[in-house]
Amino acid sequence: MTWTTDPAHHPRRRNRSGSHCSGIPDLGCWARQIRDRHKLARPRAAAHLHIGADMLKKIEHNQAAPSPAVLDRIVTAYDLDRAQERYTRDLARPPVPLPPIEELRTRTATPERWVRLASLGERGIACAYIDPLWNLVLANDRFTAGLPSIEQFSDNIALWFFHPGTTPASEHIVVDRDSVAAYLVATLRGALGRHRDTPRVLALFQNLRGSATFNSLWNSSIAVAYGRRPDDLVHLRDPNTGKPYSERVQLGYVPGTPDVRFCMSYRQPYNGPALS
Repeated sequence: MTWTTDPAHHPRRRNRSGSHCSGIPDLGCWARQIRDRHKLARPRAAAHLHIGADMLKKIEHNQAAPSPAVLDRIVTAYDLDRAQERYTRDLARPPVPLPPIEELRTRTATPERWVRLASLGERGIACAYIDPLWNLVLANDRFTAGLPSIEQFSDNIALWFFHPGTTPASEHIVVDRDSVAAYLVATLRGALGRHRDTPRVLALFQNLRGSATFNSLWNSSIAVAYGRRPDDLVHLRDPNTGKPYSERVQLGYVPGTPDVRFCMSYRQPYNGPALS
């Protein structure tokens, strides 16, 4: 099932005041952010949550944990969608470690999966196994051919797209950059929240902070995504010919490997925004 919102010193412990979460998310910062998004003063928000304003202040500053009943009321009082609800509950739980990418590759790289990737590639289907941070775990040649120079970005699609401090390879490939940027930030928000104490998660976040586009979306949006609708096309240019085309992307979970998704992309005629 696809759950999405409509897009739009220590990094985890910064920004204890202000209206956005500039660092790796935590429950207190998120509670403040969604209250501010609804333009609610703390006393009024506390009344909606049936708690005292002092208790809400403690929750928002991570000095107290909300009870299960208060957590439920946060979801309903702030009218959170299903993705935001899942994100809120993830932040209320202990962080989940994300295995090293090498371990994920070893676990995923079975002969059967390599054969599957090659077979689908021969049929013209770009496909890859990816982790929650948009690292390529395994991919066929057709998939990587659509992401020129991806190896220069540690095989990470988010770094390739936002290219902080480096040559903007993706700008010549991705047509609908605003839409893709919003979606990537929304998915990374969910992954960063769930795996917020894993060192490689912190390292990726620090790298992405070098991108002005990433920073702007991270600070201004509360969108969260855990999947993608198959009818939500991605619009790209062929890196060899420059001709535009659209792709229908499907993301599915891999049995026995909860930290890896299987991504399939079907190329079809261009059906995106008008080109200048």
